Amino acid sequence: MENMTTTINSIREQIPTMTMGNLKALHSAIVDQINYRRSTELHHAKSALYVGAICKVDHPKAYGKTFRVEKINIKNVICREVNGNHAKWTITASMLKVIE
Repeated sequence: MENMTTTINSIREQIPTMTMGNLKALHSAIVDQINYRRSTELHHAKSALYVGAICKVDHPKAYGKTFRVEKINIKNVICREVNGNHAKWTITASMLKVIE
């Protein structure tokens, strides 16, 4: 981890002297990597879900609530509260954790 910190600090020192083209290339590489990792995380999260799964949500608004998956869309998952008012929620797949 210390080696990575050294590398990051080295890049930070070089940024003021970089050309606009180099900065754009660095920005593009970073954005591409972030998008790839976000896509991979979403794919892994969705592969664990199935219609009828009982889930918990990693978010303060949904603390203590359980949900049943009704539909899995490309970006979001439609869930319904198991207890309480049975409200319908649209939740990002990466925030869901299957418990049953």
